[in-house]
Amino acid sequence: MLDVVRPSPEETLLTRIGSFFRNLFTHEEKATDSRVHLCHGSCDLIDKGPLADTLVVFREFLDANPNEVITFIIENVSGFTVKDLQPSFASSGIEKYAFTPNPSFSAHSANHAGYQWPTLGQLIGDKHRLVVFIDDKAQPDVVPYILPEWDYVVELPYSNIHPIKEFPCNQDRPHDGQPRDLLVLNHFGYNRLTIAGKNIDTPLTSSQVKENGYNSLDSLQTHLNTCAKTWGDSRVFNFVTLDYYDVGDRSIFHMVDKINGVGK
Repeated sequence: MLDVVRPSPEETLLTRIGSFFRNLFTHEEKATDSRVHLCHGSCDLIDKGPLADTLVVFREFLDANPNEVITFIIENVSGFTVKDLQPSFASSGIEKYAFTPNPSFSAHSANHAGYQWPTLGQLIGDKHRLVVFIDDKAQPDVVPYILPEWDYVVELPYSNIHPIKEFPCNQDRPHDGQPRDLLVLNHFGYNRLTIAGKNIDTPLTSSQVKENGYNSLDSLQTHLNTCAKTWGDSRVFNFVTLDYYDVGDRSIFHMVDKINGVGK
């Protein structure tokens, strides 16, 4: 699956879903109307509206596209409980599509990699075409479909500082070094400004991404090839994340299709 952390501002959400991406990273904040809003940092600065409204767009997409599967990875920077989030899923009507793992599975098994995930075809056949992870405060016994990300997912480093000579392949999160079933390959970078010994990281601009070829086919292919040596040829990079999908080589989409076994 291809994910965009920072999409181009002129693209609508529905356009981006229809174009390519099947994974959404979200940041939530509580706005003044007491509903959960999609914000970045403070809702006074960037507020994309209620979470429920965005979930309606995704639900309508799933209604109209019965062979598509979508994953949410919620970055719970505001520390919401799943009880805070669940009403948005319920009111939007998307809750009916949510996948829940077999209750007999223990994510805290010795090797952290004991769950046999269903195939995309099985998810589609079962009509459970939405997979939801959250990075903090999951309570599967309360809302079983909002899954604890770090029980299932490993991320490669995301704090890649420009200029990037080589994207790294080591396990970044969780920090325990234990394998999980799903892999996130982060292929994006940041500018770093250091003031009084404190690092301030800001996203690269689209022009920087283009000028340095970070979204080129060669750059992503090199990253994938390097990480295959670290993780083994049999491991699949389930989520490939980058900034500004429309900047760079459109062949990236074909490469991601190939990773997912749906392209040549």
